[in-house]
Amino acid sequence: MRDERSSRPKTNRSPKGRTRLESVKSAVRSRFEVDTRALAALRIGLGSILLLDVIHRAGDIETYYTDAGAYPLEAYEATYPQFNGLSIHALSGELWVQQLLFLVAGVFAVALIVGYRTRLVAAISLVLLLSLHARNPAVLNGGDRLLRVMLLLALVTPIGERWSVDALRRGSTRPVVASFATAALLVQPVVVFTQNAILKHRGDTWYSGDGVKIALANDVMTIHLGNHLGAYPALLEVLNWVWVILLAGSGGFLLVTSGRLRALFALAYIGAFVGLLTSVAVGLFPLVLIATMIPFLTTPFWETLARFVPSRLTDRLPSASALGPLSRPPVERRALESARTRGYERVTSVAETHGRSLLTAVGVLLLCWILLFSAINVVDHDGSGGIETEFSNEQHWGLYAPDPSTSYSWFGAEATLENGSTVDAFEGGELAMERPVDASQEYDTFRERKFLEAVRDSGREGTNNVTAESYADWVCDRADDEHDADVDEVRLFRLVQASPVDGEYEDLRAQTVIERAC
Repeated sequence: MRDERSSRPKTNRSPKGRTRLESVKSAVRSRFEVDTRALAALRIGLGSILLLDVIHRAGDIETYYTDAGAYPLEAYEATYPQFNGLSIHALSGELWVQQLLFLVAGVFAVALIVGYRTRLVAAISLVLLLSLHARNPAVLNGGDRLLRVMLLLALVTPIGERWSVDALRRGSTRPVVASFATAALLVQPVVVFTQNAILKHRGDTWYSGDGVKIALANDVMTIHLGNHLGAYPALLEVLNWVWVILLAGSGGFLLVTSGRLRALFALAYIGAFVGLLTSVAVGLFPLVLIATMIPFLTTPFWETLARFVPSRLTDRLPSASALGPLSRPPVERRALESARTRGYERVTSVAETHGRSLLTAVGVLLLCWILLFSAINVVDHDGSGGIETEFSNEQHWGLYAPDPSTSYSWFGAEATLENGSTVDAFEGGELAMERPVDASQEYDTFRERKFLEAVRDSGREGTNNVTAESYADWVCDRADDEHDADVDEVRLFRLVQASPVDGEYEDLRAQTVIERAC
């Protein structure tokens, strides 16, 4: 009889094949490893941005988040019905409620910075951030979107592993971690840059060397350093190509590399984003972009950095005993230990295993979401394919794409008093209908600019003009407070100026956004 064993296909790989496979696995894993110190720095960075965001928004809390402001709950419910019921901030239009929620968000941001109950605190911070964003989407930009995405991704990585209260309580740390969650964390910024590079390629300016020049000719958006770069056209072209190369080559620069080379590229990107921060008024976006680069700072970077930290500082780091009541393990950990001592070892083991499996599954889903919906936004950039959704828009990254705008605008509000005279609704006197010396100063914050753009779009014919009407009603109230005479009517103008790309200014154009009786 024929030996059946001789007829079976050989399934065992040769030692050489196994070695090659293990080598590939090791190489792939090393590309998605993140130093836990980088995760700790990311946690501190995100917490600091959240705190800065709360402080920055607090200056306009009444204007944008209460019924006494320009965007009351009635307007919110009419303009964004898809968000109704999703915002804690929309439960009340009272100022004190918003102040309380802002205070709570600030407290949790501080807790995230110090790493106390990190995952729970990050989850609550994310909920509060989503609630705040849902309350007034009109003041948001891509930086807000990237912030909430990064906070979500950080939530499923061990950002409390080092430099945290949690780490002191735990007493042990891992030097590096690698998982689907860390892969998603590293892939996300590369997706942002790659998608933006593709969208820019569909325009006419970036890949011809003129994108930065045109972008910095926009006087509303250009600030500080950007105001001086226009005098050096050759430098602007160099910066344009550096920017395009960083965007288009991000996959190779950041994901293919490792070790010191990866850290050097990450520092190069951070330098570029610092330049963006000091040149263009795009709010939190540069800060969040800087935060996305922190996980790419590899172990050699942190080891080198550690050599420059004086020992007198490291010797003063607190121990677990110095935490007092905070030194106790988390409630869930104490519950597991209690179950073990009572003989439920198997139950606790299953719970821990399922918890790790859940994090892995979430990491896989997040990675797939990033890749899939980013691809959708590239293929269906203008939404003509009918596949645009709020969920897919979370992966839309079109800053200055496909081309930077060749014009800029600001707004002016004119009030007609009961005696028939017209004045500047906010400042009195005649409304200035001429180009200012620095148009970026026409907006108190970048959020005011975003909101007035929403007012402009709302006031266009054939659209739901609730936002424009609410803003006009608010202007009426402000004008009544500003002037002794009663205000009969307000008119909002949009003043449009073509960007002086060639150094010459064209005539200013004035457009009426809305007229409304008070």
